[in-house]
Amino acid sequence: MRHPLRFAFGLLLCTSLTLSAKNLPLDISNYLSVEYDDNVFTTGSGDDGGVAPISSFVLIEEIEFLLDSQVGNTYYGIRYIPTFKYYENRPGDSTDISNAWDFRLNHDFTPRTSFQLHQILRQAQEPEIVTGDVSFRNNNDYLYNSVVADLITQVVPDKTSVQVSGRYADFAYEDNEVADTSDYQQAVGGLDVIQILQPETSLAAQVRYLDLDYKADYRSSETIQGGLALAKVFNPKLDGEIRAGYETQTFSDPVSQDTDSPYASFSINYQPLKGNRFTLGMGYEQAKSPVNTFTMQERFSFTGAYANDLTAGLTLVLSGTYYAGSFSTDNATELYDPTVDSAGDEESLFFTTALNYNLNVRNALVLSYKYSDLNSDVRPDSDYDRNRISLGWKYSL
Repeated sequence: MRHPLRFAFGLLLCTSLTLSAKNLPLDISNYLSVEYDDNVFTTGSGDDGGVAPISSFVLIEEIEFLLDSQVGNTYYGIRYIPTFKYYENRPGDSTDISNAWDFRLNHDFTPRTSFQLHQILRQAQEPEIVTGDVSFRNNNDYLYNSVVADLITQVVPDKTSVQVSGRYADFAYEDNEVADTSDYQQAVGGLDVIQILQPETSLAAQVRYLDLDYKADYRSSETIQGGLALAKVFNPKLDGEIRAGYETQTFSDPVSQDTDSPYASFSINYQPLKGNRFTLGMGYEQAKSPVNTFTMQERFSFTGAYANDLTAGLTLVLSGTYYAGSFSTDNATELYDPTVDSAGDEESLFFTTALNYNLNVRNALVLSYKYSDLNSDVRPDSDYDRNRISLGWKYSL
């Protein structure tokens, strides 16, 4: 796989300046950085006799191609980011190439009916955060594809709307042994009836059906959700949304018990001053299990982000994601062996902070720090923590 990708990456490098010279609605930027990674293989501490962490400096070259345009009632946007990494001290393989693709299409059929399409495609190694999911211990090439489509129509103008949604996701690993237990496809169908209660307040009744189909059938499941979502704009600086309901999950594994549970989430956006932005979110749900000895986990999540424009050219950004999962023997799969496996809790954390300094219109410097950590009862051999510090230069062509 890697040789064609390297060729494509080199081709993009060679053609970027030519493309940027033409009068196309295409923006190109180049990001070159040096990073210090203290745990390139996300291993444990090595104190228990295991493999000690390996640290390395990493040279990262990343190009971003952004093409977007509005043609009549149709908007489209395409973002493509190939990334090349060179490790000065990583046994086995010193280079990585990854690709990120995003496509958006919005079309207004009439003033009352619109269609939205969003595709996400990721090819990389060792996923830490993939849109909508978190995976902390799969050191393997993977391909992730997600397509979301929404059709929205106003049944009663400026009062009642109906939204029909669909999502398809496919996560595939390159290694056959990993793929046999971890590859999955997910299809989601949804219906929202949205009522405008006040100009700043809306209430939606929501129904969802989720079909999760693993290559290892014993991990597959079906989920039905029903609930309400309330969104409110309190003032120009503050808005939020709360969502709550009930879900039932049915599993293919004959040993695992079907589950019923409430779910809830809320998010809030606050901009107290110009240049200061807060985002907070919390949630509770029945989520996919990251290990094949359990069909699901009860998961609590917390997300937060803060951005502050310290000066006209200097911006501070902080963001974090925390997950706390609980695994019960009621949801153990047929692979669960009580003599070697155990139920329990798992905590994962991802935190990043960055300082962005815009030298001028085309040039910017970025200093960043990333921390990730996994502490698990159900897969203690996978516990690790990781620190990464990088300094980069971004140039817009």
